[in-house]
Amino acid sequence: MDRINSYVDEVLSHIIADNNMKKRIKDDLLIQLNEAARTEDIDAVIGRMGSPKDVAREFMDSIYDSKSELLDELLSDRSDNAIFVKRVYEYKSKTTIFGIPLVHIKISRYGSPTVAKGIIAIGTIPVGILSIGAIPIGLISIGGLALGLVAFGGAAIGLFLALGGIAAGTLAIGGITFGFGAFGGIATGKIAMGSIAQGTVAIGDEAYGEYALQLKNIGPDVKAEVSALIRSALPKLPDWIIDWLSSIAAFMK
Repeated sequence: MDRINSYVDEVLSHIIADNNMKKRIKDDLLIQLNEAARTEDIDAVIGRMGSPKDVAREFMDSIYDSKSELLDELLSDRSDNAIFVKRVYEYKSKTTIFGIPLVHIKISRYGSPTVAKGIIAIGTIPVGILSIGAIPIGLISIGGLALGLVAFGGAAIGLFLALGGIAAGTLAIGGITFGFGAFGGIATGKIAMGSIAQGTVAIGDEAYGEYALQLKNIGPDVKAEVSALIRSALPKLPDWIIDWLSSIAAFMK
């Protein structure tokens, strides 16, 4: 059965026709081959029918009376699939908000920079509320080098939250982080937590700061110790933030 399906699929790969015609050809071939295989070896049957290209050519001769018809079909197929061969694919939604497209997508097949501007923007350099691309700029940015209020990327710079391999923001989470609250492998900030932490409050395997606490020296009541340390360093910090930071430290421990 697999031999039959493989042969039929190869025949179809050489046929230029619409999907409905290809389906009829496929059904006819499968019926013919399966019936013949009941009494003969399938390889012998396929050998008698000929190569997939020859079989496809016979079908094509029966479908098109002249070369001009085949040429028309080829040109139509090229037109239908032109979107896939353009150097740049671009889509703008008809819906706009304050004159800005709801969705703008602009992508180059060959890697040249493209700028997309929309509420939702996708491209090399997208600019929007939600931006996705190589260098996204937006309120929420996702990409290689992300800039925004909230940024996620290989390198992320976020006014509020940054999450990435290298992250900088009010709240930064990642491999190497910089921020008021920095959490990562190497963390630098007002409050820093990580394998190597440096800040006014530093908590980690290695901690450097005015208020430093190494994880190995923290007792069983992690949250209480960390809360007391942060409260001593930053007495005006709201209790809910201190509780949240203490929970992170407890998770690290």
